[in-house]
Amino acid sequence: MKKLLLTFSIVLLNLFSISSVHASDADMRNTYMVTWTIETNDTNLFKNTLNEHMSKVLDLWTNGTVENVYLDNKKSEVRVHKGDVGKVIFFIKAKTEKEAQSVLDELPLVKKKVASYQLTLAGVLWLQQY
Repeated sequence: MKKLLLTFSIVLLNLFSISSVHASDADMRNTYMVTWTIETNDTNLFKNTLNEHMSKVLDLWTNGTVENVYLDNKKSEVRVHKGDVGKVIFFIKAKTEKEAQSVLDELPLVKKKVASYQLTLAGVLWLQQY
């Protein structure tokens, strides 16, 4: 009987101590991977907008909304073609996909319709659940 009670107690302890917590349920933010697709053939428009865009992304990185920015490190002349994959990805932290979209929709590349983004849910930083 003691063995059964001990086993039952261990099972209950595990059920209540390890849980999958969604960010919206526990004042945490999900992390989304942001990838880009070029929506113009106008290289000058792209280059001019990119400087403004990078400044805004830097601001988001400084305040902790954007993290882990990865750049394609190949040196090449910048020429864009509609449908090209962007040469940068980063992660954005938001409670919901809609919140992430509202931040990204304010970025210059999106506002000027130079590029579009795709969001992929990466999840919640697991160590923050405990």
